[in-house]
Amino acid sequence: MTDKPIPYTLAQNPAPNPANQGQEYQSDKSALVQRIMAAFRSVLPSNYVAATNGPWYSLQFQAMAEQLAEIQINASELSTDCDWDFTRSDFLWDLLGGLVFPNTSNGIPHINGDVGYRTFLRKMVELLLQGATKSSIQGGIEALNPNVTAYVLERYLQTPPRDPNGAYTIADQFALDILIDAGNQFPDNPATLQANIDLVLRALKPAHVICSYSTLFRDDFPTPEDSAFSWDIEPYYYDDDRKYCLGAKEISSDNGSFLARRDYFSDPSVSFSSIPSGAILTVGTSQYRVRNTRSLLTGADAIARAYTTSPSGLSGMVTALNATDLYDAAQDWGNAVEGETITILTGPNSGAVYRLETVLGSDGGPLGESGLSGNRVRLAPTILVLNQRAPAAASGLTYKVTVDRLGQQPVREVLAEDVTIQFWL
Repeated sequence: MTDKPIPYTLAQNPAPNPANQGQEYQSDKSALVQRIMAAFRSVLPSNYVAATNGPWYSLQFQAMAEQLAEIQINASELSTDCDWDFTRSDFLWDLLGGLVFPNTSNGIPHINGDVGYRTFLRKMVELLLQGATKSSIQGGIEALNPNVTAYVLERYLQTPPRDPNGAYTIADQFALDILIDAGNQFPDNPATLQANIDLVLRALKPAHVICSYSTLFRDDFPTPEDSAFSWDIEPYYYDDDRKYCLGAKEISSDNGSFLARRDYFSDPSVSFSSIPSGAILTVGTSQYRVRNTRSLLTGADAIARAYTTSPSGLSGMVTALNATDLYDAAQDWGNAVEGETITILTGPNSGAVYRLETVLGSDGGPLGESGLSGNRVRLAPTILVLNQRAPAAASGLTYKVTVDRLGQQPVREVLAEDVTIQFWL
């Protein structure tokens, strides 16, 4: 068993300790050693007259001076670790992380970034002070990933509560159901998130409580459904005159571009929301496999950036709230038209053109409808992330990308079957 008191990855621990590298450190150490040696020589008797490091006794003094200099420099660094907002990450874990997770035999939470880890630990301290409650458990899970919503359900108190004839009895009074809602999809890095949640539960939940973990998916039914049971066993691979059954369609355009990264392919004139992972992008004679889609190059950016749109000519300063949503308090996105594109002029999300899709808020809706109003807008996914890089960045490319619904089917020739039944109405 190995206990590591500091985060495991370099991204979580960017501040090395001790900071014994770099020219500034070596210069400070050398100057301090010389001052210590001068103090040593000033108190020596007159028979120790060597002013250079040659005799044996002077080498001993030099070794002691170097050790004292290192101790003094490292001790002076501790004066900067006086606030959680500025404490170096390795000391932050020793002082704060050790209190939140005193037993590291099961590992520690993996959160990329020093700032993210710092924010998480401070939130955990607040939740620990609230006690082992359902709300604190929910807050600890959501502190791991702001893009998910956690539901903590006490089985025995579910509707109807304490029903002796219900699905749960008094035997389930110490059971909790943890449901993770990431918008009808698996959260980013689901295995890492589940391992992190297990560690958070060990810190926050009562010891006698047992938890189950699930990812929540919802089925949306805009209109009431007929409860009558039906089963269609018609072979979908017959290509008849009534419907298209192969399940393989494609999006094609001549407005594609390989961005500077070259494994990003962009076309702001269309939405790639129907392009699944594994789809095939064909550009000329080259083919690429799609890994996933993106709406922004890098995602959230807390700094407001200048932008312009086309064809409406809107402009201002916009903030990227997350990987899909933009915010401008001074802009009414209801003034945009269907097919409106936006260009962010500076920052990490510059370098691509994006397509506006939906105005968010109580008066929001898809662009093109009347009466829209709001200062937040959602982008359509217009960037394909590919499994390999293109030879060079280029624009104005003709391409096609598959939309595979049921799987591509080969041609099937059936000779011993009467298929006229497929065409009876």
